[in-house]
Amino acid sequence: MLQLTLQPLSQLTAEQLATKTMFDCGQPALNNYLINTAKQHDTKNITRSFCAIKDDRIIGYYSLSNATVDINNLPPTITKRYKLPKHDMPVVRLCRLAIDSQLQRQGIGEKLLIDALEKVLSVAKVSGCVGMVVDAKDQAAANYYQGYGFVPAPDNPLLLFMPLPTIQELFAE
Repeated sequence: MLQLTLQPLSQLTAEQLATKTMFDCGQPALNNYLINTAKQHDTKNITRSFCAIKDDRIIGYYSLSNATVDINNLPPTITKRYKLPKHDMPVVRLCRLAIDSQLQRQGIGEKLLIDALEKVLSVAKVSGCVGMVVDAKDQAAANYYQGYGFVPAPDNPLLLFMPLPTIQELFAE
């Protein structure tokens, strides 16, 4: 089993932060965000990024922000089932999730996604939140999220949503 730790970007050591320039997930935009932007966004309270660390090296990360979702973009089955109001609703947005290309398909992404979903539960305890949204980069990413229970928007298959009750069920004992 792969041993790694998950840490907020703001709590990484200087040595761990220095490894971000070696990070390569195969997607230049995701690499660039970690290397050049994530720390600034963290400092300015725009996003919070969390890193998977193995052998003091960043091997994956995800970023979260608060957002709203237009209820009309969600599947009617979701809005009816959970009796959501007919206006924009507060959500946590999974902005980015990336794994170093040399370590993909080893369960690291799943660990990061589970950690992110746990943080949604924490947000819901102190602030309004009806779930998590993800803007998938492409259909392959959308398929990945759907495998964990995210539901695509009817008019935008790359916008995916997981309602808070579904997240709560995932962590129910």
